[in-house]
Amino acid sequence: MGFNSFTFILVFLPVLMIGWHALNRLQKYTVADVLLIIMSLYFYYTFGVNFLIILSVSIGVNYALSAVLKKIDSRNTTDSNIHKKLIKIIGVLFNLGLLFYFKYLGFFADNLNVVFKTGLTVDKIIMPIGISFFTFGQISYIVDRANGEAPHYSFVEYTLYTAYFPKLIQGPIAFHKEMIDQFRDKSLRTYDSVKFSAGIISFVLGLSKKVILADVLSKIVNYGFEQTYHLDT
Repeated sequence: MGFNSFTFILVFLPVLMIGWHALNRLQKYTVADVLLIIMSLYFYYTFGVNFLIILSVSIGVNYALSAVLKKIDSRNTTDSNIHKKLIKIIGVLFNLGLLFYFKYLGFFADNLNVVFKTGLTVDKIIMPIGISFFTFGQISYIVDRANGEAPHYSFVEYTLYTAYFPKLIQGPIAFHKEMIDQFRDKSLRTYDSVKFSAGIISFVLGLSKKVILADVLSKIVNYGFEQTYHLDT
């Protein structure tokens, strides 16, 4: 379900907007966040159930590491700094390992075969959409947690930060504080006709650029790349 699909524009977005504003108007802020998480996860699920599993595992492992850091802080022993560094290393390696496996393993194997004349074979791996965005975002959080520069957020807040659908598949890589602070700001949860209108205008302009310009020009670009074999003649 892309941002330019009829399902997204006519069903997903209206349901989400109505539910979000209704729950916030009733001051059910946590329920509103849960609704946004469910809708974001469903949005990601439409690209493949395996992608959703990978995202869920990534969120679960990183949040668990943050919880371990919270326990280390509560103990405040002489070995706390060493333990924090260990958790930071584990977190970074886990996230980079996940990214390497899905995004670069095939590329790495191909280059080894070329350089060292090896016969490594890697089954075709389908890269989860947006994996770089949610992986690097979580790395920044784990590093900040280990360095004492970020709190241990609630599971709802952390999941919302990571899975928030507008940035999930196309970025940008947003820092946890700038996003979660906005979600916590109740003044931003009230309906504002001026901001809503500006949002609609921005969405329509972006959609127009995508459908009228990008999609049309991409056909010309793809045709050009398909003819590159003529360069050798």
